This record gives sequence, structure tokens and C-alpha cells, in this order.
Amino acid sequence: MPLLRRGSESLDVVRSRIIHETEAALLYGLQYPDRTPRIPRLEVGTSRFEPAFAAYFWGRTLGIDDTEPIALDRSEYHRSTSHS
Repeated sequence: MPLLRRGSESLDVVRSRIIHETEAALLYGLQYPDRTPRIPRLEVGTSRFEPAFAAYFWGRTLGIDDTEPIALDRSEYHRSTSHS
């Protein structure tokens, strides 16, 4: 997945920005746990989330409008992770 770079940011600047944004989000979540989304969990290998629940959770979490179709192209991911 490509990094979202702003203009001509160097990778060091991107890395610093990501660390800062992650730190701010974690601190906010610790300070205001009632204002952050609860992440559902299941024990691995014992059950699965229904696809409708997963779509609802990620749509709400990422702010995706569920009335519009979403096309996910994973071909770039598979190319970058294959070990030929």
C-alpha cells in the first residue's frame, strides 16, 4: 500500500508524521475511552464475523458511505508481497 505523501515529503517526514498522528490517537483513546470506537474481537479459529457485520464496522470506522459500491483492487498488494 503506498504511503500518503503530501507534496514532496521525504520518507523521514512521512514516518515522523505517522508516528505523531498515531501517538496523538492513542493518547486521545486513553484519555477519553468512552469517545473511541470499541473494536470487536473473537478468539482466533473459533468463529468468524459475518460479512455484513464486518462491512458495517469498517464502513463506520473509516467513514465509508455504505450506499456506494466499493471496489477493492488487491492486485497491487499481491504483487508487492509475492515472493518469486
